[in-house]
Amino acid sequence: MESVLITMKTKQITPDDEEETELMTAGTCERKDGVLTLSYEDTDATGFAGSTTTVQVANESLVTILRTGTANSNLTLELGKKHFCLYQTPFGAMTIGVQAKRLLCELEENSGVVEMEYTIDMNANFLSENTITMRWERQKETKGTK
Repeated sequence: MESVLITMKTKQITPDDEEETELMTAGTCERKDGVLTLSYEDTDATGFAGSTTTVQVANESLVTILRTGTANSNLTLELGKKHFCLYQTPFGAMTIGVQAKRLLCELEENSGVVEMEYTIDMNANFLSENTITMRWERQKETKGTK
């Protein structure tokens, strides 16, 4: 696993509100068997302190967002399919419907970007439209001085 700097922009539109957040955090990146895995520790800034978020990009039509710790969830984003996912928070658990509208993954040797657009519903009622843009860049190694 490589150390990376992750910059994430999120936008969530609900029937009553629109919220945008931006986060910059240290994380890890691994490419194995064609799957890109990005992982970072959540903080109070994400609202999930004590959890770890892992984003696995299998290809441009399948992305999984896993959160473990104080909040647990497993969201599967797959173009052309709706997935029902368990979403646990410190306040309780619920089953939500998740449908990907757009997925994009651009990889360079030392950096990349993953964009995800998806909707969430519960009991067939619209909850939110979400956009996440994750950019990552390999951390430069610094040599210690003596």
